[in-house]
Amino acid sequence: MAYASVFITTLLFLATASIAHAFSVNGIPIAQVIIPGRLYCAVGGNPASGAKGLARVGVFLSCDGGKTSLAQVVTNTNGLFQIVLAVLDGVAFDPSFCAIYVQLPVARCAVLPHTGCLQASISVTGVVPSTLGFAANVTPGLFSVVSP
Repeated sequence: MAYASVFITTLLFLATASIAHAFSVNGIPIAQVIIPGRLYCAVGGNPASGAKGLARVGVFLSCDGGKTSLAQVVTNTNGLFQIVLAVLDGVAFDPSFCAIYVQLPVARCAVLPHTGCLQASISVTGVVPSTLGFAANVTPGLFSVVSP
């Protein structure tokens, strides 16, 4: 009988902990994070006059300075990407610690540096209904070059 009460107490603790750490925006629990963006063949990877989108380049989301990837995608022929991340209960997701990364070098773009990576901070711009509940629309800022 003692084991049953310990088991129930543990389950209640885990359930409470997962609710406490879930990602929410203005009190709305978020089940999905959607991050659309575009990568350009220009200094810093940002929009510039005459710059074209960079195709077939890996882009990833990280919340630990680029050490690990939470989600990764490849840009399309126009340099567009969309990262979609399901936020699971109990997973602490805090956009203030997360960024979008592109590992350098990029073979098809001579104006980008040959070492380091591009990094863009992210910010939540809205919440919309989704098939999983609510999704946070997240926008990347401008890319900057980060040394290795």
